Amino acid sequence: MVDEARVPKSVWLAAVLLAGVALSACADTGRDAESAAASSPAVSPEGHVRVYAVDRYEGVRRLDPSTLEVIDSIDTGPRPHGIVASHDGRTLFITLEVSNEVIKVDVATHEILARVEVGTVPNEPTLSADGRYLFVPLRGEGGTDIVDTQTMTVVKSLATGAGSHNAYTAPDGRLVYSTSMGDNQISVIDPIALEIQRIIPLNGQPRPMALTDDGRLAYVVLSGMTGFITLDLETDQEIARVSIPIPEGTPVPPLDTYTHGMMLTPDQRELWIGAYGTDKVYGFLMPESTPLAEIDLPGGPHWLALNPDGEPLYVTLERSGQVAAIHRGIREVIRVAYVGRAPTRILAFRTPVG
Repeated sequence: MVDEARVPKSVWLAAVLLAGVALSACADTGRDAESAAASSPAVSPEGHVRVYAVDRYEGVRRLDPSTLEVIDSIDTGPRPHGIVASHDGRTLFITLEVSNEVIKVDVATHEILARVEVGTVPNEPTLSADGRYLFVPLRGEGGTDIVDTQTMTVVKSLATGAGSHNAYTAPDGRLVYSTSMGDNQISVIDPIALEIQRIIPLNGQPRPMALTDDGRLAYVVLSGMTGFITLDLETDQEIARVSIPIPEGTPVPPLDTYTHGMMLTPDQRELWIGAYGTDKVYGFLMPESTPLAEIDLPGGPHWLALNPDGEPLYVTLERSGQVAAIHRGIREVIRVAYVGRAPTRILAFRTPVG
């Protein structure tokens, strides 16, 4: 467990200023309004920030973006896994591993609007750029189901490899990527033709990944390592690797997942990863891969999400049942709160709904 009392008082004072941090954060990182809009499906800055943490045992929790206190919950049923918001911020799509379903949830009321049965053990989905299709990787079988978000029906299944786990839409919307843990590959999907365009073989088991806005690079976490590789998406070759030594005697985490969460900032200049095995969060200046920060965060860092205002960076701590907020500017933890039994994925976005 992380003890809030151990966080320096000077750091806690920074939390009070979170509402005003966005302007300075944009200046510090060089992100202007145009690039922010291009790299995020969020609604206008006049919208409201919402934060949701998925708890594998207790449904989905809505958190206060500043205090991290639980506001309310969505009763999803057992073992929710992936979560994504519609581009207008009004709807959530959540995958359920036990019932093998995707549910469509109204953000304003948390009412379940519709549900659809998909293949076994659906994991982290992604939406097409136009919001029409949801791509749902199936870790229990070798494929990715494609769901029509209006009719909530499965319109096609693609053979994306055994243990398909996470799906990502390229920032320009032209391609969708689905990772396969079982076949050590990434399937590149045409979201208009709904066909696999090509397969990228890897020298390891892919976990989370992040894509650059220009479509040239992908940063990919592999099982068994603390760090990430860089893929050139024009040649589909690994061109760089950051591997942080794992201390001797470190217990092997579940599924060899030493690194789990990954987040690339909208200005493309910072890459943050959560090292589940060593209880640390690392920041890197990109594309140079220069170390930027190393933050101790006991509790099993699992997934990362950035507040749309630029600060803070949210991190779920699966083992301790907490969520932490990291201020990237001062590179310190500014808030930790207990939110449930085992928070895993986390999502932050803007919505016109209060």
